[in-house]
Amino acid sequence: MKRSLSIIVITCTALLISQFIITAFKPGNGNRQRPVSTNSCNCYASSPLYKVVINFNNKVPGDLPAFNNQSQADCFAWQEFITLNWPVDTAAYFGAPRDFSPVGWEKYMPLDVLFQPGGVHPSGWGTLVSPKYAAKFKTQDLVMNLTDTKLLTFTTKFAVDSTFRLNPDQAAPMDKPNWLGAQNNTNLWYEIKLNKDYYDFVIKNGYYNAITQHDSVRKGVPINFPQGQYNGPEGAIEIKAAWMEVDNINSPKWERYKLSKATVYDSASGNLRETNVALVGLHILHKTQNQPTWVWATFEQIDNVPDNSRPAPPYGYNFYNGACTARQVNLNGGGTATVGCTPNASPPYYLSQAAPVPIQLTRSNAIDKADASPINDSMQNNIRRFYPQSVFQYYELVDVIWSQTLQPDKTTPIQAPFPLNISAMLSGAHIVANTTMESYVQNTNTCYSCHKFSTIAPFPADSVNNNIFGDFSFAISAAQYPVTKAKKKR
Repeated sequence: MKRSLSIIVITCTALLISQFIITAFKPGNGNRQRPVSTNSCNCYASSPLYKVVINFNNKVPGDLPAFNNQSQADCFAWQEFITLNWPVDTAAYFGAPRDFSPVGWEKYMPLDVLFQPGGVHPSGWGTLVSPKYAAKFKTQDLVMNLTDTKLLTFTTKFAVDSTFRLNPDQAAPMDKPNWLGAQNNTNLWYEIKLNKDYYDFVIKNGYYNAITQHDSVRKGVPINFPQGQYNGPEGAIEIKAAWMEVDNINSPKWERYKLSKATVYDSASGNLRETNVALVGLHILHKTQNQPTWVWATFEQIDNVPDNSRPAPPYGYNFYNGACTARQVNLNGGGTATVGCTPNASPPYYLSQAAPVPIQLTRSNAIDKADASPINDSMQNNIRRFYPQSVFQYYELVDVIWSQTLQPDKTTPIQAPFPLNISAMLSGAHIVANTTMESYVQNTNTCYSCHKFSTIAPFPADSVNNNIFGDFSFAISAAQYPVTKAKKKR
């Protein structure tokens, strides 16, 4: 079910709030203070009655007063995208080219730091690398700063790390290789980040330990993450990001990307190395009071794959080559594999067998022309107006999934899957897929089709409750437990 966008009117006002001064260092003028302007726009949905005010700042919205139609949900997603990508240095330029400084969501808690081996109490908020992981590589030359290092270990959105039992990969296929190679002959890196409300909820309830999750279920208490509220708390937010490695940093190509410095873990060699990465895909999962079944928004960099509505990008596509030819790849231990040019076909070998090569991708489901496309045009124009050099003018909303009827949290634990009213779940396209994260299953399932099967963390001593619903978040299932205690209970 789609709601057409009959009118989009974007009226923008730049408001200079002179009574508030934020200290910032500006090259060339020492430690002078400078005022920071707050820019805002009215993003109208199908009528002015459903407008969403888009604020250019770091205040992540907790909810809308109400969700009435697709375009309104799309505007909410853009407000999330802007605020989540606001610089940690709030006085800095929004999306400055070649700026490697972190944005807001990059300081969220990584999945593997919150849920550590043995179900131990995690490090404090602000820790980006677990001390145990850093200690594992202390003999290497690279030094991990526990609060500044961006550590990327996943070559797929759910790739297993045998040491830390982490499972973040491309949504599927599960039974074959599913890494993604870019046209610059590098593989993508993925990460999952959890916001402060998510972290606080897990810490408060002890849900970083699988045993505690099972104890809660046995007491009849379901795992329901906190809900964001309009003009109130954010609620639980889960971020999934896809990063492409930068080859030639001097190329003007990279002035169109949000860049970061990263330490990556090569599972084939077991070594760490430092590199530069460019953001190419972003999922934003957000639980709110009006959307307890979560708002599912996804964005991409506009140069990823062809789009019939605009010309080819000046530096080529990230995951498509119009002159593609099949490649023969020599595998470790002997034999070869052929990587063809059929779009959206998963690779025929694992990265432990050979280095990555480009994979041919196209978008299977066109971006919604009635709602997402015109709102993308408007928001990209707004960014160019307020921040002419911003890299974020080169990102676009792919789609948003939301529920037109309230489907409240369960008051007691239930078995997965959640009994979702599928007919109430709306989006611009019938199936929502990000080419960087659902590359090989773009015609199979949409987000909630998988996430309604989320469960609490498994615990062998209480296997009867292993299938209890995990409130749409697969991250909660990453919690572990002391192995000795599990054996004792058996």
